[in-house]
Amino acid sequence: MKTLSYFPHQAAMNSKPVMGAFIDSAKKHFDIVQDSMDADVAVIWSCLWAGRMRANQAVYRHYRNQDRPVIIIEVGALKRNITWKIAVNHITADGGLGWTENLDKDRPAQLDIKLGKPKTGERILICAQHTDSLQLESLGVSYEHWLQAMINNVYSHISRPIVLRQHPRCPIDPKQFALVDEFQVPQKIAGTYDDYNFSTDYYGVVNFSSGPGIQAAIAGTPVIVDEKSLAHEVSNHYMAKELKTFDRENWLIKLCHTEYTVDEIQQGTWYPRLEQWLKNT
Repeated sequence: MKTLSYFPHQAAMNSKPVMGAFIDSAKKHFDIVQDSMDADVAVIWSCLWAGRMRANQAVYRHYRNQDRPVIIIEVGALKRNITWKIAVNHITADGGLGWTENLDKDRPAQLDIKLGKPKTGERILICAQHTDSLQLESLGVSYEHWLQAMINNVYSHISRPIVLRQHPRCPIDPKQFALVDEFQVPQKIAGTYDDYNFSTDYYGVVNFSSGPGIQAAIAGTPVIVDEKSLAHEVSNHYMAKELKTFDRENWLIKLCHTEYTVDEIQQGTWYPRLEQWLKNT
């Protein structure tokens, strides 16, 4: 039996029940070891290389450089801290997600995820991401350069007031960005572990590849996202003069197969969806 290594001290404070459920189900398929750089497969908590997870970058690089898979467990975008994303090698469309085959059309209803009606806001919201995330490594330019380019595109082609929202844990200096009408700092919701206020009442939401683009698309707000985003299927073009909401039914069914509840993780629902990226190690 192949080995799987996990790194419990390199995970968020709320990870214990989720990682525990994952390891329990993984025992059916792997011999489990801890903190090993010599296993067949690694599992890490998040691909945000910051805080307790900073050391996971070295784990990720080591395993991927040897062409060995890395399972990434990440907080979900469907129901934050209730559903959890599990993917192989990446949490964007570049990763193994198992969301294109053997789909259950009732999956959104099972998770109680419903599509919102199209929004009719006046402003454009541009949502920044954390610069220490693996998601941004494919940009090719600095993230600040990308943000200003998106601001310029919105200003030139859509001509709407622009709101720039920083990532909750990655402050940015609003003075370095031109053409922004409002700068938004997320506010933590009292009584939650790490939930922050987020309104989707905008004409459109611009996001590279993280949760806000997905959440806005579900809510009914037109989005502009990168092709690596899981919301790209329902995205407008970066140069669009008018934004629209696309048919999202089939997309939502697929998306709901990328995240799991703790009970589902415990049952091992994730394994048959991700097996093809793991069995050839």
